[in-house]
Amino acid sequence: MITTSPDPDAPPNVCAQLMAGFTAQHIVFTVRAREAVQFGEQPGLNIRGALYEALIRRFSPNDPIPGLPYDPVRQFLEGLDDDNPRGQNIPRAYAIQPPPPHAIYKTGEQFEFGIALYGEARAYIPYLFYAMRDVASGGIGRGRGRFEMLRISEVNPFNGSRRQIMDPHSVSDMRLAVTHETVLHAVNVWRGNTVLLRFLTPTRLTSGGELVTRPRLGVIVRRLIERAQALAELDRPSDVVAGQKTLWKAEWERLGRIADQIDRQPVLYDDTRWVDISSFSRVKGRSSPIGGLMGKTRWYVEDRDVLYWLLWGQSLHIGKNTPKGNGWYRVE
Repeated sequence: MITTSPDPDAPPNVCAQLMAGFTAQHIVFTVRAREAVQFGEQPGLNIRGALYEALIRRFSPNDPIPGLPYDPVRQFLEGLDDDNPRGQNIPRAYAIQPPPPHAIYKTGEQFEFGIALYGEARAYIPYLFYAMRDVASGGIGRGRGRFEMLRISEVNPFNGSRRQIMDPHSVSDMRLAVTHETVLHAVNVWRGNTVLLRFLTPTRLTSGGELVTRPRLGVIVRRLIERAQALAELDRPSDVVAGQKTLWKAEWERLGRIADQIDRQPVLYDDTRWVDISSFSRVKGRSSPIGGLMGKTRWYVEDRDVLYWLLWGQSLHIGKNTPKGNGWYRVE
């Protein structure tokens, strides 16, 4: 178990206050290739694009009427569509969790990909189920390889537990959401005093308007707390949001300083690289860079609160382009 000296600046139970009631639901689609399915360097781009098109076609084919509220699916897509100017500053209540880069699946082979849904966005799972069937018949990746849906499961990334929630004929409730209690338990049973982050997809971070091209724990912790705050506030009453602003800021400043101190020491291990990837925007009519860090880095981390937010991050993702699957990592 990680131990640390008491921090006189830390309010009691601050993590419990900030993340109370917030959930992350990890959904995994298990499929079988009907023909060759080939992904590029960032498969999340293919999955996100195909899912967006399928949701629009099936549930909201008509353009929204100016001045009228969006229907529920359009409200979800407001965040899903990065090209929508109205959605640029809206926190995305989901993140794609794609297969490995350059993955190729032959006819008959099974593979998986997932999506993390935050807070009340879990209500859209039935919509995703039907839309993903359309994606399967329309194909995905290079050459639009088709596949068939086998099952949909919920997964707990902290202990690997898995439970089927949908098959072609039935649906069941969900029980494996990641919560404050889930993460706190993972902190309490952690052994050792080092933390390794394995960046599974490009992680694009900025600090002071500049790209961060090498792992910096201070930047990672600050971006994590910012993202957690943005997502947690989506479903909270305005008075609660206003009342917690100071607490969020204090946590951001306190743990940012602690992580900066860790950064002043040499990392224990660094095997990261920068990958350059572009994504085409329909609205802008051009490609934009979405590349970032991949690989793994290990730090010496004693502070339990820093560990708490790093563990939350493997559910939340961090940095730019999380709807397309960027910023996904594992803690080891």
